[in-house]
Amino acid sequence: MVWPKRKIQLVASSAASGIDGVRAVLRGVQLEFCEVEPIAEDLCESSSERWMEMPFADMTKSSQWDPVTELVYWSDGLEENLWKKKALSQGINQQPIQALIHNILQDELVLWISEPTVLIEGRPLLGHILDMAGFEPTIVWQNDGKWHCVQKQGSYWLISESWLDGLVDKSTLGRRAEPGINEQTTWVVRETQVDFYHSSEGRGYLGYLPRWPEPIEELRAYHIIAKCFDIGVSWLDIKLALGSLWKNQ
Repeated sequence: MVWPKRKIQLVASSAASGIDGVRAVLRGVQLEFCEVEPIAEDLCESSSERWMEMPFADMTKSSQWDPVTELVYWSDGLEENLWKKKALSQGINQQPIQALIHNILQDELVLWISEPTVLIEGRPLLGHILDMAGFEPTIVWQNDGKWHCVQKQGSYWLISESWLDGLVDKSTLGRRAEPGINEQTTWVVRETQVDFYHSSEGRGYLGYLPRWPEPIEELRAYHIIAKCFDIGVSWLDIKLALGSLWKNQ
């Protein structure tokens, strides 16, 4: 008997708020899954044979129930749903989507990206700087109505604030940055440049950058750059990450 690798049966309405972001994360972390709408008529209760006892060829022909290792459902209101009954009858583990998300993020340092955010080369500015500086963060973000997830091997997960709104208490996800990232860096906007300092009192000069090229994004961009200093990104790495913005100036 060849046991299947981990594969999730996701029971969720295609119209569920946040489902696109969850799909993006599952793909980003390379967790195989298949989807089904939670409609009782799609499943016959009489079809209760355990798939792990069926010949492999028979299992792969099934259009109703793929060989999966666990069932993940979208909300807690599906106790009588036939998909859950079938999973229970076959001894397949099941959990709500909230539990799956907690498990994925339990050992990660999560930083929430304020929205609207500043994008550079199609990804959030915070993620761009940290990645260029060698932090290799995993980034979950939305651009033009489409969710994206790029997983890397660093400690940080950068996630847009609107992800999972109303579904999960974000404060309970992941590990807290040690002991929380203190916002110490500040900046002063001058006529042609912006100066960064290590404290709000204007002490500990860090360096300067030319003014941000997009005025509507300017203050948000400076706040993100200041956060990079607070995380521990060096001045040189920040300048190198952003150098292409002003290369023609």
